[in-house]
Amino acid sequence: MKIRKNTPIRLKTFQGTHNPTQEIEELDDYWKLIGQSGVVIDDNLADKDRVLVLFDKDFEHFHLSNHKPVKNSLVIKKSDLELDRLGIY
Repeated sequence: MKIRKNTPIRLKTFQGTHNPTQEIEELDDYWKLIGQSGVVIDDNLADKDRVLVLFDKDFEHFHLSNHKPVKNSLVIKKSDLELDRLGIY
């Protein structure tokens, strides 16, 4: 599956799982984003297996940290993503 810039996506897993494999802080529980939609805003990363995703919902809604320069975005493995129904061409 090719996932390019401007592709609408939905997060199906995070780091390959549905739940964290160890205890983590609430601010770092990005598994809360599973099922959420967004759009790929950068597909030209050094790690070709990952893309930068801008999520539709504000991370503050989920009590999550914003670590990236673009608010509400995360670098995500392509295998953790599925095309959003609106992104199927």
